[in-house]
Amino acid sequence: MRNYDPFKSPTHFKLTDLLQKFDKCFGATKRKYGKVTADRTIADIEKRRKDRWNFLFIAGMWFQDLFNYDFRRTEQCIIPYATQEGEISFCAYNTGVGWRNIIEKMHMTATLTKWYEEHGRHEIFAGGKKVNLPTAEHSLVLDPVAVAAGLQHDLDDKGIAKNAREEKIRQRDAKLKESAENARMAKLYREQILKEPKAPEGFVPLGTIAPIAPAKKEEQEQVGSFGD
Repeated sequence: MRNYDPFKSPTHFKLTDLLQKFDKCFGATKRKYGKVTADRTIADIEKRRKDRWNFLFIAGMWFQDLFNYDFRRTEQCIIPYATQEGEISFCAYNTGVGWRNIIEKMHMTATLTKWYEEHGRHEIFAGGKKVNLPTAEHSLVLDPVAVAAGLQHDLDDKGIAKNAREEKIRQRDAKLKESAENARMAKLYREQILKEPKAPEGFVPLGTIAPIAPAKKEEQEQVGSFGD
């Protein structure tokens, strides 16, 4: 409450309105704002929606990864997940040994491929396919200047990806290019520095494969004693 500033708050939003919002959420004064349980009625829903102010509360929490996983912190997790196998804490469900994947696979009704085999794919409304519309009339007005301008090429000229797919393709191509460059430099190092004979592309001569060195007698006896 100490952070409330009437000069910076929205118009007509009083301190009592703020108190009412918290009371509506936590029910401290036991005032009836309309039920939110499973037996609520349309009257309860309309009563709650008559409120002039609607708040969206966003909460943040620390999320554990595998490299900083803490079992003690998992025991103190206050957010339970209701699953077919019982309640599992948020931290254990999403990290740790991977309870999410385990439970989803345990209770999976069908894979996507199996579903398509039994029920077929869903109807496609785009992708070059004709869409059956009741009428083709519309009120859309196109700007002739924008239509005559043609496609936008400024992002392509600057090498900027326009969507997530292009970003992934660029990352993949960069990794392939980097790996190819590393392989080329390693080949030059073997030829120029190590003076290894140059082999044909894709061919490994048998002469370049060194035989396995025989084990020493002491090592053989030691292994034999362990084997006994």
